[in-house]
Amino acid sequence: MDGLMAISREFLSWDRPILHSAAEWLIARGAESTEDLPLVDLSQCLVVVPGGLAGRRLLEILVQRVEGTGRSLIPPEVITVGYLPEHLYDAKLPFASELTQQFAWGDTLRSFSAEVLKPLIPFPPEPSDFGSWRDYGDTIRRVYRELVSESLDFSEVAQTAHSLDDFTEQPRWDVLAKLQEAYLHKLDTLEMWDKQSARLYAVKHGECHCDAHIVLLGTVDLNRVTRQMLDQVSEKQGQVTSLVGAPADWQTHFDSHGCLLADAWAEEQIDIDWHDVAIVDGPTQQADHTAGAIASVARDYTAKQIIIGLPDDSLLGEIRRIFQQHGLNCRYGPGTPVVSTLPFRLLESVVELAQSRQYHALASAMRHPDLFATLHLDQLGIASLDAWFNRRMPNEVDSSISDEKLLDAIQRLTELTAPFARETHPLPEWSNQVRDLLLIVYGEQWVDLDTSANYTLARPLQAINDAMAQWNEIPASLLQPCTASEMMRILRNQLSSAMVPAEHEPDAIEALGWLELPLMDAPVCVVTSFNDGLIPSANSADLFLPNTLRKLLGLEDDSLRYARDAYQVQVIQHTREKATWIVPKRSADGDPLAPSRLLFTGSTEDLPQRVQKFFGTPEDPINAAKSIGEDTRDHRQQIEIPVPESLKIERYPSWEKFSATAINLYLKCPYRFFLRYVMQLRGDDDIATELHGGAFGNLAHDTLQAFGTSDIKNSSDEKVIFDFLSSKLSEIAGGSYGSSPLATIKLQIEQLRLRMRAFATAQSRHRQEGWVIHKCEIDVADPTRTLDVDGTPVILEGRIDRIDHNPQTGEWAVWDYKTGDSVSDPEKDHQKGPRGDKKWIGVQLPFYRHLVQSVGVRGEVSLGYITLAKLGEEVRFRAAGWTDEDLDQADATIVQAIRDIREGKFFPSANVPYEDEFSRICQDSVLGKWEPAT
Repeated sequence: MDGLMAISREFLSWDRPILHSAAEWLIARGAESTEDLPLVDLSQCLVVVPGGLAGRRLLEILVQRVEGTGRSLIPPEVITVGYLPEHLYDAKLPFASELTQQFAWGDTLRSFSAEVLKPLIPFPPEPSDFGSWRDYGDTIRRVYRELVSESLDFSEVAQTAHSLDDFTEQPRWDVLAKLQEAYLHKLDTLEMWDKQSARLYAVKHGECHCDAHIVLLGTVDLNRVTRQMLDQVSEKQGQVTSLVGAPADWQTHFDSHGCLLADAWAEEQIDIDWHDVAIVDGPTQQADHTAGAIASVARDYTAKQIIIGLPDDSLLGEIRRIFQQHGLNCRYGPGTPVVSTLPFRLLESVVELAQSRQYHALASAMRHPDLFATLHLDQLGIASLDAWFNRRMPNEVDSSISDEKLLDAIQRLTELTAPFARETHPLPEWSNQVRDLLLIVYGEQWVDLDTSANYTLARPLQAINDAMAQWNEIPASLLQPCTASEMMRILRNQLSSAMVPAEHEPDAIEALGWLELPLMDAPVCVVTSFNDGLIPSANSADLFLPNTLRKLLGLEDDSLRYARDAYQVQVIQHTREKATWIVPKRSADGDPLAPSRLLFTGSTEDLPQRVQKFFGTPEDPINAAKSIGEDTRDHRQQIEIPVPESLKIERYPSWEKFSATAINLYLKCPYRFFLRYVMQLRGDDDIATELHGGAFGNLAHDTLQAFGTSDIKNSSDEKVIFDFLSSKLSEIAGGSYGSSPLATIKLQIEQLRLRMRAFATAQSRHRQEGWVIHKCEIDVADPTRTLDVDGTPVILEGRIDRIDHNPQTGEWAVWDYKTGDSVSDPEKDHQKGPRGDKKWIGVQLPFYRHLVQSVGVRGEVSLGYITLAKLGEEVRFRAAGWTDEDLDQADATIVQAIRDIREGKFFPSANVPYEDEFSRICQDSVLGKWEPAT
C-alpha cells in the first residue's frame, strides 16, 4: 500500500458542540489570502453529514464565524450520507426509482411458477392480483437494498448462512438468488440501473473517484459499500477526512473510517449524572417535567438555546398541550407527514367514498374542511347528517335521506367521486383524475408563500404532484390497470416518509428525533422517553435477517445499534451545558416501560441506588409555572380547567311540569340537569358503531308496545307470543334501520330476538297467574293530580311502560321494562345506603304511582321491573317491596328536588360511573379535577 493515501481521522473534543469545532477546522483549512481579498474558500470541500438539519446548521455557523472578520466565504457543498455514493462514480444508465424497483420486483415474482416460489411464498396470490405481488416485491426489495449496501447479495448470504447451526432457510435463499438474477436482467432489458447494484458494481470494477476533499462529519455508521467506495477514492490519491466527534483518547472506539466499533462500546460506562435523570409516571408527567426542566433554566437561556429530544414522536401532542398551558411554543423540526395533511386526506376520503359508498366514508368526506367549503355545506347540514345516521344507523348510503340541502351536497360529492368509482386505469392516467379533483377544490386559492398556507397547502400539493410525476417514469411493460383504491395505496406508500417542514417560529423551542440530537448545538437538551427499545433501539423480528444472521454477515445488529446510541448519549452529555433525561414508567396505553439499559452501565457501586430510583415512587414534575413569565401560581392551579359554574341565563324554564326522567337526572347530577334542561344542550354525533343503550331499549319498547296493544296481548300461548314479537321486531327494525344497517346492529337485533323468546316464556307464565295487560306505553301529559310544592302546584308528566290488572285478586301493577345487560333490581336502583337509613337516588317507580290515577287506576299499586337482561338470564317480573313509609320518603325526595331546581341549585357536578354526553364537560375522567371552594 506504499504511496496510497489513507483516510485521515481528526478527533474533535466534545467539550463543546461538534458543529462548532468542525466549522473552525474547516475555516482553518480554507483560509487563504490574495492581494485583493482575504478568503475562506471551501469550494473544493464536500462535507457529508448524517442529516439535512445538521448540514443547514453547519452552514449557518460557518457564515456566522466568517462574518465580521473582513473575509469572504465560499461555502462547501454539504450533502447527507445517502447522497454521497452518487458523488463517487459515474452512472452509465438512468436509475430506476424506488417505485419502479417495486414494480419490477413484483413483475419478476409474478413471472415465476408457484412451484418455484413455494419455499418463499407457500400460497402465492392470483396472477391478476398485481397489488399483492408488488407488496411481496417491495418486501424483497428492502432486504436486497440492505444487503447490497453491505456489499452482499442473496447468493452470498445463502453460502455464508451454511455455517449457522440448524439453518433451515437454504431453499428460500436459493429462490431469492434466482429472483435477483431475473430482476437485474429485467432492469438491463429496460436499460435502467438499480442504484444499490450500481454502487456495488462501481466498487467491484474500481470506478470510484472524487476530485473534492471529502469531509465526513459525525458519520459513525457508514454502510460497507460506502466505506469501500471511500477506500477506492483514497487509494486514487483522493482526499478523505473523517471528523470524529470525540476526544483523541477515544480513538480505539472508532475504525479507520471514523465509524463505531461495536465491541469497544459494549462495556463502556456511560457518564450520566443521576441528578439529571427524572423518573416519572407516564406521558403527561413527561410533558410536565419537560416544561419544568425548561422553566428551571428559562432565565439563563433563550428558546433557541433549548432543544427537546423525542425518541418517541407520539409524545409530541402531549408536549404541545402542556406547553400551550404555559404559553410556550414547540416546533417539531421534522415537520408533518404529507399523508396527514388535508390535501392527501381529501384524496383518501373521495376515493374511499367512490369505492365503498359506506356511511363512514360519506361522513369523513363531508367533514373534510376543504370539501365542506366546496360542497357549500353548513353546520346544519352536518347536524342533519348526524341525525339521519342516529335514526337509521346505516352501513351504506341509501335513499332514505330527505333533507334537500344534504341531498344536494351528496349529489355534488357524487359528481366529484364519479371518476374514481369502479374504473381501472394504468397508474399515469390516474394522475390526471387526481389533478382534476385537486384543481376543483383548490384551483381558485391563492397561496402566499410567506404564510402558513405554504406549509398546509402548497407544499403538500407539491409533494403529491412530485410523487405522481414518478408514475410516468415507470416503463410501460411494468404497468397494469389498477383501481382508484390501489392507486391511493401506491401513493400513500410513496409518501409514507415524506414530511412537510415545520413553519419557522422564532420563539419556539425545537423538538427533534433522537438521531438528530448529537450534532445540534443548543446548550440545553431535554431527552424524553429514555427507555429500552427506544434507546438503545431494538430490531423487531425480521422475516429474512434475524439478529444471529445479521451478526454473522456483519450487518447492523443489536450490538451496533447499542454502540450508536451509547455514543450519542456520550456526545449529548459532554457537549451540553445542561442535559436532562426523562424516563417514564409506563406508556400512554398504561403498559410498563423499562429504563434504558444505558443507565446501568459501568461501575456497580451505586447500582442498587439506580435501580431503587427507577422502581421507587415517581418524581413530581418540577414546579414549572414559578419560572415561566411572571405567573407564580402553583402548577396544578394553572393547568386545571374549572367546570363553568355561573352562566348567564336570559330566561329560566317556568318549572310548571316535571317528568320522572328529569327528577332522576337531577338526583344523579344537578349540573347535568342544568346542561340539558336549562342550557338545552344535546349531544349528537355519528361515532356509534352499534345501538347505544337508549336506542336498543327503544327498539325493545316499540316491539313490546306492539304486543301490548295487539289482539293477542293476553294470550298464554308462548309460541304465539314469540312468533308475533319476532315478526314485529323484524318489521320495526327494518323500518328504522333499513335493509343494510351496520353488521353490529344486525347482531344486536338477533340478540334482542333471543330476549324476546325468553320474554314470551315469562309472559305466558304471568298470564297463567291471572294477570292481563290493562294499558301499554301510556303518555300521561295532562294528569288529574298535581303535586303542591311550597304552595305552588306542579304538574307531573311521564310515560308508563305497562299497567297490569289481575281481575281475580283486584291487584294492580305498574311495570317498567329494563333491557340493560345486567339484571336490574328496583330497590337497589332507587335507594342506596344502610338498612334503615336508605337514601333515594331515583324516583321513577314511586313517581308513576301518582300518574296512574289519571288513567283510572285506584287503590294500592305494586311497582316493579320486567327485566329482559342479557342472554342466559331469565326474564322476570320483579316487584319492589316498599312500604308506605318508604314511598312517603320518595315523595319528599321529589318535593325537595323540585324545590332545589326552582332555587337554581345546580352545582357542583357529580361523577357518574359510566360515560355520557356530558362526561367531558363534567370532567368525570380527570384525576384531581378542579373542585369549588367550600
